[in-house]
Amino acid sequence: MPPAASDTDGNTAERSGKIDEVAGPSVTWLGHATAVAELGAARFLFDPLMRSRTRAAGKVDAVLVTHSHVDHLNRWSLKAVDRDCHLVVPKGARQIVEDLGFRQLSEVDVGDQLEIGGSVVTAVGTRHDHGRWRKSQGPVALGYVVAGGGAALHHGGDIDFSDHAVFDDIGKQHDRLDATLLPIGGMLPVWYYRRRRALLDRGVHIDPDCALDIFERLGAKTLVPVHWGTVNLRFGLPSMPSKRLAQVAAERSVGGVQILAHRERLVLTPR
Repeated sequence: MPPAASDTDGNTAERSGKIDEVAGPSVTWLGHATAVAELGAARFLFDPLMRSRTRAAGKVDAVLVTHSHVDHLNRWSLKAVDRDCHLVVPKGARQIVEDLGFRQLSEVDVGDQLEIGGSVVTAVGTRHDHGRWRKSQGPVALGYVVAGGGAALHHGGDIDFSDHAVFDDIGKQHDRLDATLLPIGGMLPVWYYRRRRALLDRGVHIDPDCALDIFERLGAKTLVPVHWGTVNLRFGLPSMPSKRLAQVAAERSVGGVQILAHRERLVLTPR
């Protein structure tokens, strides 16, 4: 079972009940990298983690998994999803989930596209370790751009400190991103990831400063920080990454940062 989950104020809690559906495009952060997006006629659930949060998303048309690490491709959480939907996983991950009984299962690699409920799902690149329990060639790690209902949303999955030119390419190929969901840490405090930047391996998770750099590379309208304040190893306040992000954004006069609480929704207003 994963470490304790907490609300963004640091109090251990799990809220019950499903989030309300709304008309028009939107995205709701449910905690960690988990989010549900309503785009056109379709609803998409990203990287479900923890059964109560997964159930809170309600019925969805598709589940999009960015990579096979256990806090993103979590079988225990996927079992809380109504199987009458389309499960999309990275190339090499089919064998991990094919026994779960989803109505449709697709493996995708960078550049692949799917049409789901009138929306177009594009698998895009990221920078993160491949593999599940250790580094390997597969399953691959990727992100998604989902376009529908007049809006486009990017989910970056997990990102490390390696070459980020891939995000320049995503910004050029998808030049009207209304929002991007980017990680601003992992399970440890901000200082840990900032120190790792100077080490040889550079670490497998970026810090808030780097997330802001990638946001600018993408040219998206809004940055929604994820992968913080949910799964913590208790070496610092869960709110540290979001406070650092707000501070750096203010110092650099970067607008468009929208820090959500668990279960808070951002209505996407297409440009």
